[in-house]
Formats: sequence, structure tokens, C-alpha cells
Amino acid sequence: MRLGFRFISLILLFHCHVKAPKQNLFDPTSLAGGSAAVLLGLGLADELKITSRYQSSDYPTFVKTEYLDLDLSEPVANFFTKANFKISDPYQNDLILRDVFPLTDTKIRILFSVSSRSEWREPVILSITKPSGLIDTVFFGKQLEFRFPYARYFGSISEPKGYISTSALPDGRIILVGGVSPTNLTLATVEIWNPETGVSKVLTPLNQSLVGSAICIQNNGNIIVSGGKTVSGNVTAEEQISNKIYSIDPVSESVIELPIVMQRRRFGHTMVCLNQGGLVLSGGQFKVGTDPGAIASDHELISLTSNTSTLLTGASNFPLGIFFHTAEYDEIKSRILFFGGRDRLDAFGLFSNTIYSLNTNSFVLTALSVTFPTARSNVTQVKMPNGDRVLLGGMNREGTGTKAIESWNENKAETTSLGFTSRFKNGSGIVRFSDEQVIFTGGVDTFYKSGILELYDHYERKNFIIDTMMMPRSEHSAVLTNKGIVIFGDSALLDQRVEVYGKD
Repeated sequence: MRLGFRFISLILLFHCHVKAPKQNLFDPTSLAGGSAAVLLGLGLADELKITSRYQSSDYPTFVKTEYLDLDLSEPVANFFTKANFKISDPYQNDLILRDVFPLTDTKIRILFSVSSRSEWREPVILSITKPSGLIDTVFFGKQLEFRFPYARYFGSISEPKGYISTSALPDGRIILVGGVSPTNLTLATVEIWNPETGVSKVLTPLNQSLVGSAICIQNNGNIIVSGGKTVSGNVTAEEQISNKIYSIDPVSESVIELPIVMQRRRFGHTMVCLNQGGLVLSGGQFKVGTDPGAIASDHELISLTSNTSTLLTGASNFPLGIFFHTAEYDEIKSRILFFGGRDRLDAFGLFSNTIYSLNTNSFVLTALSVTFPTARSNVTQVKMPNGDRVLLGGMNREGTGTKAIESWNENKAETTSLGFTSRFKNGSGIVRFSDEQVIFTGGVDTFYKSGILELYDHYERKNFIIDTMMMPRSEHSAVLTNKGIVIFGDSALLDQRVEVYGKD
């Protein structure tokens, strides 16, 4: 039956009328080539497959690296030459094919010369035709399409503000809590922004205006908000640091102040929602002062079932007070990992390059044997598919950002310097863009706000300037959605529009 179908397909194929006798019958850009591919594809098995490392969500960094590697499902790389590849309009003069050669029997490398003039807005289509000498392998031609993100406005938030506590919700929406207005006042606003509509819905406000609250999402989808401070500058009274905890239900859209309060007031702390429903709050400023004595070194375990709080001291404590650090809840290994941080607010602060691990069963804190090359606070940590944890951005002295990009591989027990961003990124919104790519949005570049978008590609271990935002921003938020990265807020702009950096 299958043999008969193949025979009929071949008859239909060679019955096709081809006007150009020299035309490659398996050119995927032609009508005849496309028809041949369909007909033979229905009747034959084991077609040669050609793929690249790029997923649909990736930024195609080959326009920056000037090379593209293709993987072949059969060991026929030696048959392909430059003549078998073609770049689509309008990029034929911007992305010039220089050479094609095999790296192995199943991998091809394409070299380009790339014009710096191109803005990379239209898709790049790479057409591949069948080599004339490829006789024993079925291949009907291939077109690989690579699309690029771009910035545009889409909707708005309820008011101009910066320093917003934000988090993506399981259903794709984004929660925004508190912040600071352009007039330097803290805010009690709670809203949920919908990336499908661009519309933000304002919920019942908090019972106090706050900035710097910690947010985590429970397994049931509820949002927990803790701590923060009621002033935009340094606190001058202990009461300006919050000890309250709020629960926000994203379904009913209710905002409730919980009956339990934290034993320590906390700002600049971290909070983790444990899988059994409890909370672990760590570090943070708890009283007035810019010296180390104002910064907590302990953890607080809160049960939302019994409304009880326990200070975890002794073996749980950090060796020094710590705030403006980052936490990752590793549920599989029953631990919380801590990265970065500083021990005081004044100019003599000690910044951390130590990785700490808190066991969520015994609540014993351990300092791991490896340290990062750069000590910093306000760091962003992204876990890559290969297990590397990459640290980006942050501050390494008062008011100054760091360019360092570094990683920690737990299996190898080593940290690695991966290079540097082109500019300082203090106050930047740093967010995962795809599995192995992270984008830096804006920030303060020494003395001025930046509108530059930079991308770190962990596959390449390189950083690239890729685009510009609609407007320069700092102390803003950047969150990944199904439309791309949404960017909103600023410490001074009177603008409440949301911009999206993503693909169509």
C-alpha cells in the first residue's frame, strides 16, 4: 500500500510543468519546489531534518555573532555549500553569506558579514536547497524563519510610579503593589495588569502606603505581601517600617490584612512561600539607622494556618545582618538559596559574594564553599536549563551599579566570570527573555537614565546591545509575559504607559 502511494506520488511529481529547466526542483521558495516537497513528503520516510539552536522565543543572536550553526539529522554536511543557501529580502545586503562549511558530519556552520545599519524588524528567512550530489538522502529543501522582537506601547498602569513590588501570576497577569510616585510619596495602590488587554484593574488599597514590600505566590495562587516602608527615603522612626502581612486573592480580587504581624519589622528582606503553606522571611532593615545594627541577621517562620510566628536564630542566622539580597526557593532540595546583599545602609557597607543555603527542614544555614568574584547587592539571579545560576546587575558600592555577569555551577562546585555589560545597570529591570537569554532594560548609566536593551545569551556566553526602549527608565519593572517583556514604571516619569518588547 505504501509502495503504491510512493509510486503515484512520483508520477504526479514528474508530471508537474516546470517553466525554468535549470530551476532546482527542490527549491523551497518556488511553487514547483514546494509542490515537490509536499508530494514526496507524503510518500517517503526519513527526510533530512535541518534545525538550529534557536527556539521561537529566542532573540536570533547570529545577527550579532555573525555565525549560525545548523544540525542535520543525517551525516551529509559535506554536500552543502554556500550555493545552497539564500537570505530573504530585505536583508540580502545586510546579512551577507560569506561561507558555509561542515563542523562535523551532522553540523554546518554558516558565516555572515552583518551590516550595523539594519534594525532587524522583519523576519530573516534562510532558504536551503538540495545539493545536486545529495542522491541517497531524501531532502525537499527547507526554510528557517527567525523573527525579532520590537518595542511598542500596549496599555497602561493606573498611575505614574516607580519602585513597584511586582510578580507574574500563574494565569499570566501581573500584580503591582505599592511604589513611589513622581512626587516622592509612597503608595498603597494594588492593581492587576492584564497582558491580553493592556488594562489594569485597581483593587482595594493596602492599609498603609508602602515601598519595598516582599511578594511571593502560594501554591493555591494567592499573593502574600509583607513588610516594606512608608517613606521613600531613610526611615526616621521604627513605625515607618511595616510589620504587616497582606493576602491578595487574584480570583476574587480581594485584599486582606492578615491577623498576624511579623515579630520584626522588615524592609529590604526576602520572603519565600513554602510548599506546605508557611512563609520564611529573611534579613532586612528592622529599625532606624544606617549602621549594621539596624539590619537583621535572622529568619522568621510564619504559619498562615495557625497565625503564629517563630524567630529562627542560632544556627539559622546569617553571620552578619543582610538586606537587599535575593532568594531562590529550591523545593526539590528543601532549601532556600541566598545571593548577594549588604550589611548596612551607609557608605561603608560590606557587600556579599557568598552563597548561603537554608535547609527548610532543619532551618540550619550553611555558607557554600564557593564564592562569586564580585560582591554586590540588589542582584538578579536566573537559573539556566543546564543548571547554571547566572547573576546579573546589582550594586557593588553606594549608588554605583556593576557590569559583572557571573555564574555558579553546583555540580562542578565553581563560579565563572562570563563577561560584562556595556554599561552600569543600577536600577535596571533584568528579566529572563527565553530559556537561555536574559534582557537588561534601562537603568541608571552612571549619571543618566538609559533606554538601552542588552541581551545576555548563556549559550554564547556573550552580551549584546540589541535595541532601545520607547523611553529611558530606571527603578522600573520588567516582567516576562506571553507577549514578551512588559516594562512599566519609573522613579520620576509622569508616564503610566506600558511598553512591550516582544515578537508579533
